[in-house]
Order: sequence, then structure tokens, then C-alpha cells
Amino acid sequence: MNRKNLMTIGGFLLFLLGFIGIVVNMVGLHFALTDWVTYLLGSTIGFIFKILLVITGVVLVILANGNDEDRYDEYFDGNAFK
Repeated sequence: MNRKNLMTIGGFLLFLLGFIGIVVNMVGLHFALTDWVTYLLGSTIGFIFKILLVITGVVLVILANGNDEDRYDEYFDGNAFK
């Protein structure tokens, strides 16, 4: 597997981990993979940790699937933007 695929899978797993942690806690259950932060540092820091997992996952997926080639300004004349 190349780096792009690994970053995409890692980002998706981070997003899924944070999202499931938030939803499960809203229902009133405990999710052991993310609740250890809540037990150690409190509920506010635990929630911020889960939000950061979701944001980090989305950013990783966006960065992994971004355009690697030169950026083109096709709106004006199609020449490469430098």
C-alpha cells in the first residue's frame, strides 16, 4: 500500500473512532477506546479529544486525496498557477 492509501484509511479510522465515541456517549453508554481520556482528565477534555479525533480524521483524508500535481488556474486561461 502506498502512503496515500494509508493516510486515507488512518483518517477514516480516526474519524470513525471519534464519531462513535461521541454518539455512544450521547446515548449514555461507555466506549472504552475513547472514554479513558474522560476518566483521566474529565468530561470536557474527553469531549474535546473526541472532537479533535473527528477533525484530525477529516483533515488527513482531505490531505491524502488532494491534488499532488501542479495547481492550474483553469478559470482564466488554463495555464499553471505559480
